[in-house]
Amino acid sequence: MSAPFHQRNFSQRVGQMGDDAEEACDLVYGGRTHALGLNRVWLNGVGLTLNQMTTPMRYTPDRMTINSFVECMGIGRDGTLKIKTEKVHALTAWAMIGPTKLFVFDQPNRTYYEAPIEDWEAACMAHAELDTFPEGKEFWALHRDHFASNPLPVPEAEAAA
Repeated sequence: MSAPFHQRNFSQRVGQMGDDAEEACDLVYGGRTHALGLNRVWLNGVGLTLNQMTTPMRYTPDRMTINSFVECMGIGRDGTLKIKTEKVHALTAWAMIGPTKLFVFDQPNRTYYEAPIEDWEAACMAHAELDTFPEGKEFWALHRDHFASNPLPVPEAEAAA
């Protein structure tokens, strides 16, 4: 049996990060999003590495809508968001440019949570446990009981078309 997602090393996690959450976000916004975040395959193809970039550049939000930046993340069966503390700080820097939201996709329940990054940061500071990924990056583990918004259903692909 493989280790839980958050206990795998970065190279094992990177291949699965965010894709399902980004697709769910696009469904919620009816396809009216612009892909903004970094494409991992493209980065490797041109020889850029994330550690060469400033923290806000590394954490460029995944999507842009007509009125906000949106970072997309997912949670699994344990119902816990595991978000790097440096990512939260970088997203608050993006909020100085324009409203910045965190979109959290609960794949097992086909629901999502969305709120401004400032609300997520407050929830993390009040309720999350601090932990460390295998590569040494600190993250907050925030259970869905303390999320910054209530869950909403993700539309089916046919309904969003």
